[in-house]
Amino acid sequence: MTHQNLSNFKLSLDDSGIYRVALDVPGRPMNVLDENVMGELEQIVNELETRGDVKLVVFKSTKESGFLAGADVEAIESIRSAEQADHLMKQGQQLFERIEKLPMTTLAVLHGPCLGGGLELALACDYRIARDNSSTKIGLPEIKLGLIPGWGGTQRLPRRVGLKHALSMILTGKHLSAREAKQIGLVDRAISPDRWRDDVVRVIDTLVRGGSLRRKLLSTGWIGRGVERLPLVRNMMVSVTERRLAGKSKHYPALGAAIRAIVDGYRQHVDGFETERREFCQLINTPTCRQLLRLFFSRERARDMQTWAPQSLRLIHGDPIRRLGVIGAGAMGAGIAQAAAIRGYGVHIKEVDDEAAHQGSARVDRLISKYSRHKQWNEFREGELRDRITIGTDYHLFANVDCVIEAVVERMDVKQRVLADAEKELGKSAILATNTSSLSVTEMAQSLQRPDHFAGLHFFNPVHRMELVEVVRGELTSDATIAQLVSLVRALGKTPIVTSDSPGFLVNRILFPYLGEAILMVREGQDVGTIDRELRQFGMPMGPLQLLDQVGLDVALHVARSLEVVMSDVDDVIEVLSPLVARDQIGVKSKRGFYDYRGKKPQPRQTSEVVDFMVEPAPPERFTPDGLSDIQRRLVYPMLAEAIRCDDERVVEHSWAIDLAMVLGTGFAPHRGGPLSVVEQIGTQTVLANMELLRLQHGERFTPPEKLLLGAKQ
Repeated sequence: MTHQNLSNFKLSLDDSGIYRVALDVPGRPMNVLDENVMGELEQIVNELETRGDVKLVVFKSTKESGFLAGADVEAIESIRSAEQADHLMKQGQQLFERIEKLPMTTLAVLHGPCLGGGLELALACDYRIARDNSSTKIGLPEIKLGLIPGWGGTQRLPRRVGLKHALSMILTGKHLSAREAKQIGLVDRAISPDRWRDDVVRVIDTLVRGGSLRRKLLSTGWIGRGVERLPLVRNMMVSVTERRLAGKSKHYPALGAAIRAIVDGYRQHVDGFETERREFCQLINTPTCRQLLRLFFSRERARDMQTWAPQSLRLIHGDPIRRLGVIGAGAMGAGIAQAAAIRGYGVHIKEVDDEAAHQGSARVDRLISKYSRHKQWNEFREGELRDRITIGTDYHLFANVDCVIEAVVERMDVKQRVLADAEKELGKSAILATNTSSLSVTEMAQSLQRPDHFAGLHFFNPVHRMELVEVVRGELTSDATIAQLVSLVRALGKTPIVTSDSPGFLVNRILFPYLGEAILMVREGQDVGTIDRELRQFGMPMGPLQLLDQVGLDVALHVARSLEVVMSDVDDVIEVLSPLVARDQIGVKSKRGFYDYRGKKPQPRQTSEVVDFMVEPAPPERFTPDGLSDIQRRLVYPMLAEAIRCDDERVVEHSWAIDLAMVLGTGFAPHRGGPLSVVEQIGTQTVLANMELLRLQHGERFTPPEKLLLGAKQ
């Protein structure tokens, strides 16, 4: 065996003809494919192509963190021309094709993340086996960056798993567990952790003796795969997919590009790899790709402790938070407890009495049962998760917890009383946090003996789906408390944004002017369905009125009242919401709000059913073109203005965090990058000119921020 001077790989060849290629990129928490790694891999392939004594090549990782997280995203972001992209894609495609054509059998041994280029490398191997535990994630997530797989993923994945599963994986960017990957034929074995070492040895022994891992059994999966090969069936599947994605493809061109590359892989006399490469090169400098890459790096920064914790606290002293308490088992409290239990935390929930505890326990059971069904867990695993959560009525059970999160009703007097009672039972180093969406953390802390150990933790609903958590710093909150809570949020698998104790914090403060304006438009007689449709076309996941129904008009009314001090014309919004709340027409949970939910599908209600009286709409104006419709402009500009004000007031320390928080917390059109990015794209001069016209048309709530005025003059 030739001893090569490699920094990323360790190579070994034993007497049985097993050649092990072990990847361990130095200085990286996870393996990635960068120029250096690809160069060394090419050296290895050069040698393997000339070896006659190798029976089996085993590609694996010696990092416990995982196999391969994919291509280095920083390297992708640095690509500036289609020519540069074409060179890199061709280099990767050709290298993986050579691996696919090696004269000996090849095996990829997967654990942890196997994503993007990592999966494309594994697909070039003859066989794949994977460790079946929660850390194993197998997928092609490039679509989330506005790109498509560029090293053969659009060609090899359909061959391996069929068109249906390939379309689903590539167009959503979702990852699969080892078990899910085995079910669709993506991996040949999903091996439980307790049998991992022994079974890997058995698999290697089988292959080196010339055996196969695949059983040639007739199954509905293979029958379905055969049907997919019929051009008529295949064309129908593609056509249905294209129609379903038609609304998104305008903003996310990678969707159409992926479909075209996959389809060309099935066509005779067409090189699907060339199509894949061409489509990738056309995507790399699109505005959508650049904004999604920017958001990717913002998310990485937000999840880095060094972003939020001062130099002296970057490594948290003392024990990390391991045991949690939650006060209140309502929707938010139960959701927080479930999210923590999934991550291995023991959680004790305190409720006000036995009846509330019983209801809370049932709510937790439903959440866990739903999660278990989704994960296809057996009863034992579901029971293990449920056993991590206890519910009772006694504060004394908080004596040994490291952190208590209060999630009771949004009333200052109630929260202050509950927090003061809980604090008496906590150890001196324990942290208290409030899951409030709008109430002042500083005012809440007035009831506490140790306000430096207290902060806000604003989770978004539903907790299990929403990635963002606002960590709210009160005036007396210590740096150590912020560092501990940021660490906790990261441990829960979520993304923290540290905000000041400003009314509405960050997300609600920016979002509410948008929601409030939609309410005022309804009061002018504008159609509920039309308003929401226009904003979906802008790129929002749902319209503002449907979002209000999801949140609850009672919650929206509470937030509106808390923002009176910083927002003009809130009284008009309160005037519309109050009668709806009084009639218990508060949205989804009461079956009526701006929509009627009593039928099979939500139906927008007539304006006259929603508002008690209407006002005359303002006369139209001639706006400077900005790419937005009149409805979109009127609703989006208030968010742009409030985002600028939040940046000016340093509600968050970093400007990029504003855009990230709005995308993660509200679904703000990701392809546009966030409200501050939209201002850049439109141009400050145009935004200012149009805001001045909106102020003339609708009033002082459209007054441009001072920072916008200054920016337009530069």
